[in-house]
Amino acid sequence: MARADDVPGPAGARLSEGRARVARLARQPQRTLRLHVRRSLPCDAGADRGRRLRHLRRPAAPVRADEAADRRRRPAPVKAVVVGGGLAGCAAALELLKAGHEVTLLEARPTLGGAVQTLPEREGDPRPPPDNGQHIALGCFTEYLGFLRDIDQAGSLRRSRLSLPVIDELGRTAVIRPSALSILRYSHLFPTHRLRVLRTLLRLRRVDPRSCDEETFCAFLMLRLGESEPAIRSFWDVFIRPALNLPCDKASAALGVMTVQTALLSGRRRASDLLLPTAPLGDMHGVAAGHKLESLGARVKTNTRVVQLIPGAAVLADGDRVVGDAFVVAVPPLESARLLDEPDPELGKSPIVSVHLWFDRELLPFPLAALLNSDAHWIFDRGRLTGHRPERGQYLTVVSSGVPELMDVRGRELVELMRDELTGRLGDARLLWSRVSREPAATFEGRPGTAARRRGPRTSRFNVVRAGAWTDTGWPATMESAVRSGRTAARMLSDVATKLAA
Repeated sequence: MARADDVPGPAGARLSEGRARVARLARQPQRTLRLHVRRSLPCDAGADRGRRLRHLRRPAAPVRADEAADRRRRPAPVKAVVVGGGLAGCAAALELLKAGHEVTLLEARPTLGGAVQTLPEREGDPRPPPDNGQHIALGCFTEYLGFLRDIDQAGSLRRSRLSLPVIDELGRTAVIRPSALSILRYSHLFPTHRLRVLRTLLRLRRVDPRSCDEETFCAFLMLRLGESEPAIRSFWDVFIRPALNLPCDKASAALGVMTVQTALLSGRRRASDLLLPTAPLGDMHGVAAGHKLESLGARVKTNTRVVQLIPGAAVLADGDRVVGDAFVVAVPPLESARLLDEPDPELGKSPIVSVHLWFDRELLPFPLAALLNSDAHWIFDRGRLTGHRPERGQYLTVVSSGVPELMDVRGRELVELMRDELTGRLGDARLLWSRVSREPAATFEGRPGTAARRRGPRTSRFNVVRAGAWTDTGWPATMESAVRSGRTAARMLSDVATKLAA
């Protein structure tokens, strides 16, 4: 009920005056009691205080205002089971622990981290052992950065302004930076094409990504915005392919537009920054998350595959059951559909192939670079980025995004292919060591029509929520999407906790 002072106009004034007159007429004992409602009475209060009243007025332990509000809002704790220990599952588990719930995390693999892993170390490997791809993030990945802070790994990223050297077939280098002047100087395009790229960027500010999911980003740029084929090949593909794990002529325009708007056109300071890992991916994600979860009281069980969800329990492959009140299903789309008795969302799979090469001399003068018109899309100086340069030569990682044909190329042939791509543009060198890693289902295929098939966190079961980079976060299948989905799913379980406690 509003105070009289809050009532507008003369009526409020009259109510206030009336209240004041009543207060002046009150007897002394009434005044004392009325004051006590607002604060504790001094020890030498009036003689009207009897023993009974004194007992009632004994002050309680003080509670800060923010604590009181938190106590009102926080739901009763529940036993939460998180199925899947990738970034989405780990993020959900951390969020549930923060809310005071009891958490058990179940992961089928031997390690946490999902698609973000470090390969098992072999004798003769340079330090550090290779990762299953060179996962990079952008400055706009705010939830991912928050997740790394939560697991004490914020210092495991090297942050730098976007400055990407792009090397063509003749070994000539031009640099992409997030400025109009840089684009006007981008020598892999004719001047007229550079101006057209700037015009396209201006027009993309006004596009609603949700309106263009039925066409490819390439078709959208060329047919709607008048972009040129050379610009698609030499500029847009360089940026879009690693972000979406698909080239422009296959990727959904909705995801392409969202990526450009968020990273390049948002107006947020340093949103386009490159965030490069300086530690092995497995250590700074799965291992660190596992330690943090256990330190906060979670039960973490690896090599534990969930084969079925029944009311009140997750059934394991060995027949055991893990009892819970609420569940987060944070696994790939097909497995999620199986556990939730849903149809396959048919999102497809897009691979990442990485070839790790140690040469007898330095080839790449930059920390990273992109190659034009090559299956070796991006190159990273792993030794420099991790602070472990080999005593001799250079340790490089070559990443190919969204080229399924490479999955069938034999290891030695693949190594030779990537070696020749590098030495053909950067000069001759002798290969000392190599290793190949392949992720056939690194991400879902973000093709046209994808948005309608990406499911949200809610499921048909009131105490089960869904998470994963593939779910409907509005983001491509990135580490940011994974973390966002996990946190959203965990917050939704607060409603479940309230219902269970009622």
